[in-house]
Amino acid sequence: MTKIIVTGGSSGLGKALVRELTAGGHNVTSWSLEDGVDLLDEVSISDAAFDILSEMDDILNPDPVYLINCAGINEISYIRDLTAWDFDNIMAVNAKALFLTTRALLVRGLLDGGTVVNIVSNAAHIPMTASLAYNASKGAACIMSKQMARELKKTNDTTVFSVSPNKLAGTAMSQYIEKRVVELRGWTPEQAKAYQLAALPAGEETDPDTLAEFIAFLLSSKQRHKFLNGCDITYGA
Repeated sequence: MTKIIVTGGSSGLGKALVRELTAGGHNVTSWSLEDGVDLLDEVSISDAAFDILSEMDDILNPDPVYLINCAGINEISYIRDLTAWDFDNIMAVNAKALFLTTRALLVRGLLDGGTVVNIVSNAAHIPMTASLAYNASKGAACIMSKQMARELKKTNDTTVFSVSPNKLAGTAMSQYIEKRVVELRGWTPEQAKAYQLAALPAGEETDPDTLAEFIAFLLSSKQRHKFLNGCDITYGA
């Protein structure tokens, strides 16, 4: 039974991952504000990491932990309307938090032989309109994942890869995007929906449950994902 931490596990893809991984017999913990963990506060993350270590059967020789960095936020605004605070906050949640959570587990030896999966976005490869900060944060998350893979495989035998999904169906973020596109473009909801679907190669939004099943399959065995070290999987992009 693998110990898996999912950041942002209280909603959207994170919630689907918690559900799927738990059903697969893993010991899953969610880290989010709703779960009492502030992903931008080093003390909060450090305390949460210490709690994980305390729960392990053998504290001196803990089993490897898998970390899925899934938490993310967005702000749909044209550059002229984007505030510096929004830019900094999005970069902090979508990029800096990946570093903070990974480091907190790393320094306690919990990632030795373990795995880190960073949920990025196809926005790292195909930038969305009116999403400067989001695009930048996801681009940062993508290159951070590759750098982590190069470094941590050598120093800690930690596998790191990322997954960049297309627009997810039915999540709070997707609903927010749909609302803002209508507001910014002056379109009807039907026009906005048709525009967004036309841009998706599969012709439909990505189902969070299906993506969660795919990630759970990869994590079900180290053999199934260790060769993905340093890779970014574009899913539906």
